[in-house]
Amino acid sequence: MDKLTERQQKILELIVKEYVSNSKPVSSKILARKLGLSSATLRNEMMELDKAGYSNQPHTSAGRVPSEKGYRFFIKSLGGRPEDTFEQHFNYLFKQVGEEKTQVFIGKEIPLIRTKKYTLIVTGYKTPNKKREVVGLLGPTRMRYDYNISMINKLKEMLEDYE
Repeated sequence: MDKLTERQQKILELIVKEYVSNSKPVSSKILARKLGLSSATLRNEMMELDKAGYSNQPHTSAGRVPSEKGYRFFIKSLGGRPEDTFEQHFNYLFKQVGEEKTQVFIGKEIPLIRTKKYTLIVTGYKTPNKKREVVGLLGPTRMRYDYNISMINKLKEMLEDYE
């Protein structure tokens, strides 16, 4: 793996986060606002990230998008944090979901992710041996809510009877 400077690592991390959040190439202007560096400095660093294969520029006047290598570097740089963060959010979600009630979290209401694009339908249930579990469906905000809620409820019934 190519050695990145600390500044390049910060820039790449921000490119990944911004691109994942907005689905648009990340400009040096956006990075300049967030990192307090000049656009020229950022463009130079972004060119180096491109050369090393961590990002690419869809067209001449576009910002940057992470490459697979860039995503992989970002994930490795997280170390154990993804599991910890996910576990914190999942525990919060687990506490929010009662065993009897199916709940629908739309967009930014979802405790696991902050986005407008998805909906999470979840329900809690108890197994025959009294263990608490959660089952859910994550899908696009534009979905057949009636069908998916009834599907989750049917799955809950099946799982309660299964064990």
